[in-house]
Amino acid sequence: MCLGIACEVVQVEDRDACLLRVGNGVQRCFTGLVEPLARGDWVLMHAGFAVQRISPAEARANLELVHRAALLQEEARAPSRSPGTPPGAGGQDDP
Repeated sequence: MCLGIACEVVQVEDRDACLLRVGNGVQRCFTGLVEPLARGDWVLMHAGFAVQRISPAEARANLELVHRAALLQEEARAPSRSPGTPPGAGGQDDP
């Protein structure tokens, strides 16, 4: 399975490359697979390639899903305790 992340174009370098905002950073991206882009456009990026231009609404939805997936992953890694038992109240993993 591949995961495309919504990224905003912050600078167009040439027909085949641009800089994208990825989280709090910036990453160079190959853009030769999509129509010409402009600053402020949104794309789905996978493995350093822009694979599809998307609308700002699609970008928001994509980023929300990625955020929710990260939260679920954090929950899965957290120690388990009985439902309704507050932390520190003698749950399964409390000392």
